[in-house]
Amino acid sequence: MELKEILKDKRKQIGWTQEKLAEELLVTSKTVSNWETGKTFPDIESLIRIAKLYHLSLDNLLTEGSDVVKDIERKTRLNTLKKFMWFPSVLNIILIMIVSQQGIFGKLPTITTILLLVSIALNVIVLSFFNREVKQEEQLSGISIHPSKRTQGFLLFVVLFLGAMLFGYLTKH
Repeated sequence: MELKEILKDKRKQIGWTQEKLAEELLVTSKTVSNWETGKTFPDIESLIRIAKLYHLSLDNLLTEGSDVVKDIERKTRLNTLKKFMWFPSVLNIILIMIVSQQGIFGKLPTITTILLLVSIALNVIVLSFFNREVKQEEQLSGISIHPSKRTQGFLLFVVLFLGAMLFGYLTKH
């Protein structure tokens, strides 16, 4: 039996409405409805409260409703992917600043500049990979952990800035 069915059956057995259960679990009735339809899963704190309320073992809830375990694994993977997306972004900013400030701090050798530009391009590829993985995980789990619009806009700015710098560099030589 799936977790959504267990939750709905147990609630009905004790004669409670979704609103009453939500009040007891300190969540909204919409949240309870989402659990019972399988749209979302309870977090671990709510699972513990549910287990106590229904006199069930947490182990049984998690094993019988193994979708919860899968959901937790997906969320963990999404959060990990999101964390890894920051490193190439920050590195690109640093590399772009190094390349763009050659007029102030002195000209870098051509090979060094080319290597920096290649590094930036490779980081953009890595970011694209992570972004694709995040989208796939979101589709599988039905949850969304998109970077904010501001972050997406900033990354677009960085890529456009890099293109402008590369164009300027190539037209000088």
